[in-house]
Amino acid sequence: MLNPQAFMNSYLSGMRNGIITISLGVAIFGFSRSFKKQEARDTMKIVSVLSYLLSLSISLLTTMQMREYLKQITPEDIKQMPKFINIKYWKLNEYVGWLLVSMAIIMSFLGLKKYIMKVYNLLM
Repeated sequence: MLNPQAFMNSYLSGMRNGIITISLGVAIFGFSRSFKKQEARDTMKIVSVLSYLLSLSISLLTTMQMREYLKQITPEDIKQMPKFINIKYWKLNEYVGWLLVSMAIIMSFLGLKKYIMKVYNLLM
């Protein structure tokens, strides 16, 4: 069994990277309003959506790794872990990961809403 402390550190690093990346997207989106040319605004908004999508992929992969790790832990593995590790709380961390994934999906959709509506209007 992998060292549980090392795994948790890796998980938290992945989640931190997802949070920083989604925050970068929000900052870029806000920064896009400072441009006078519409083309520059649109370009920066697309860059922010790319940041949201990167956050989505980081968060999704990290959370899926946590889920896989939790599924593979046996009762014997739990007995061998240090006493201060509580697997029930680790499952809560997985839920927080899914929350971040949801936020990244919502932010991506909101950033792409203008383009989605254009495509939808063309099809109708």
